[in-house]
Amino acid sequence: MVTKVLLATASREVRDHLGHVFAESDQFELAAAVPDGAGALTALDRHPDVGIVVVDEAADDGHGHALARTVGLAAPLIGIVMVVDAHGPAEMNEAMASAMEVGARSVIARNAGLEEVLTRFEAVASWSTVARAAIAAERNGGRSGQVVVVAGAKGGVGTSVLALLLARAGRTGDTTLVDFDLGAGDLAAYAGVRTRRSVVDLAGVEGEVTARMLRETTYEVGGGLRLLTAPNDGERGEEMTPAAARSIVSALRFESNLAVLDVGAHLDEPRATAIEFADRVLLVTTPDLPALRAARRVIAQWDRLAIRRPTAVELVLNRRTSRDEVTPQLAERIVERPVAFTVPDGGSAFTGAVNTATLLETPTPVHAAVAEVGIAAISPEAGPVRPDDPAEVAALVAGTARRNGRSGSDQKRSARLMSREKRADPEAGQSTVELPVVILMALTALLLCAQAIGWATGLLTARAVAQEGARTVGIVGYYDRYGNPRDEVIERVRDDAREQLPSWMSSIDDSDIDVLADRVSIRVTVSTVIPGVDLSASSSAPVYRGG
Repeated sequence: MVTKVLLATASREVRDHLGHVFAESDQFELAAAVPDGAGALTALDRHPDVGIVVVDEAADDGHGHALARTVGLAAPLIGIVMVVDAHGPAEMNEAMASAMEVGARSVIARNAGLEEVLTRFEAVASWSTVARAAIAAERNGGRSGQVVVVAGAKGGVGTSVLALLLARAGRTGDTTLVDFDLGAGDLAAYAGVRTRRSVVDLAGVEGEVTARMLRETTYEVGGGLRLLTAPNDGERGEEMTPAAARSIVSALRFESNLAVLDVGAHLDEPRATAIEFADRVLLVTTPDLPALRAARRVIAQWDRLAIRRPTAVELVLNRRTSRDEVTPQLAERIVERPVAFTVPDGGSAFTGAVNTATLLETPTPVHAAVAEVGIAAISPEAGPVRPDDPAEVAALVAGTARRNGRSGSDQKRSARLMSREKRADPEAGQSTVELPVVILMALTALLLCAQAIGWATGLLTARAVAQEGARTVGIVGYYDRYGNPRDEVIERVRDDAREQLPSWMSSIDDSDIDVLADRVSIRVTVSTVIPGVDLSASSSAPVYRGG
């Protein structure tokens, strides 16, 4: 873990010396360097994650000790190290005593070596970490709530609805639902409430977000939930900063037993902070290829940006039906992550509840499935629930059908269809996706067979023509009475060869017909189905002379 350091000094020599120290260390990083007290307080506001403040005793026109006292009062959990002009042990002891009076934890000489500086910094950083942990534990009273982030692989996969129902299913006392989709969040409409305050009102709070601030900005909704909404004006989402997001998440963890954050499908720095500091992250997708590919890209992006490891992301397959071509097994292969939870499609009853903003009051099959998700996702000791099988989906669909007043014959017909689907191959969706690949492979094999037949035909034809030419040379003779090759015999063999070849092979050059005294060779060109590829067949026949 890298500890950020704030340096307060007007001395160029001190800045250069400590700058070399930071360059040699992988444990400490210089966050900012300021010349005076006003700059130090401003830098602390801009860098709330600073762990150590190094104060030169000569800073602020020689009032370095007063500057250290001011910093200590403003941020008592930050370790302060004084840079002093001392050389011997006696002077260092005296400087240490003066520094401790103003709240510093250690001192270093101006010309201190690398090992000495790093040793002092490590001790102060350890003290600061322990102090912050102790204060947090005391403030929390030995307990901490759970923060669950619900993110979408892309827009329209049901992230907001799932977050609302998850908060409803997991309510155990203080439960807060936060709409952190800052630019397009609409949880207030799903819950049926009108709001004036939003989560961005907490972005301008200096220091920590308190329980009173949370109560003043949240709204009570049905089902025992408190809702912290997104701004009505989407452009106000730009007011949220990563530091404010971290402060809000921390306050929710301390002040609520459960906090469910809907971060939507887009990524910016505040939402990345919420995802990074959440206890659990659920990534919602649907059983279709565009959504599953988007889920894979989102997980890879979080991993590249060091926001969340893939193993710390739980995949939720939403709107699942028994008719889906993409099965949970195929979804796992596409996303390269196991499906932790599945939620069935709600049907017309669920759509009606969404349109009338009565999701919190109207029970649907989705509510029952999300309740099971909530038990597993919110209880730390519980593991992920198993993916639903076709029987479970059939039961949920049948239940919805009964509520919609379908006749008994329709229900029996649905039961027969579901039974038939259970007996069907569970990899039917996978087969559908792989069918184009199988067809392509079959066509390729067929073309290769056709090409092989064409080449074999050319080879047999060339062999027959070569044998006929060799017979002509053997009968007529190759040499005249003076021992010279007879041109008329060579031309006769070539003309006979062209006449015997099929029309699609007859356009051959003289060089392709080699006539010698002891053999005749023919090379023919075979048509190919692959553009730019030349394929030929050659054959030779020996010349026999009677004797």
